[in-house]
Amino acid sequence: MPDAPVDREALLDLVDRDTVFLKRLIEMFREDCNAYLQDIRTAIEEDDPETLTNEAHGLKGAAAHLQAEAVRAAAHRLEELGRTGELGPALDTYHRLEAAVDRLLPALEDMVDDE
Repeated sequence: MPDAPVDREALLDLVDRDTVFLKRLIEMFREDCNAYLQDIRTAIEEDDPETLTNEAHGLKGAAAHLQAEAVRAAAHRLEELGRTGELGPALDTYHRLEAAVDRLLPALEDMVDDE
């Protein structure tokens, strides 16, 4: 499903359907994600494109590993905005990122509960 918060089958295949390992990955992502979101928000508020670029890049990679395309795409967009220094649309993009994360986390939890 293209608008699904996570590609379940791809992620399960990536971890060889090891739900114990998957649970650990999800927990690490949850912790890291909260820090990334906070740092990204602060970078936008403080007009700090370098920090925005770095933090968005980190979140983009973490989301890509979890097969979470909407989060990856929004983080990538923020990374690009940081690189260009054009932070005008960054807050709107950040809100899209937050919404994508809000959809992703329960989907990841449901995935582990279903297995």
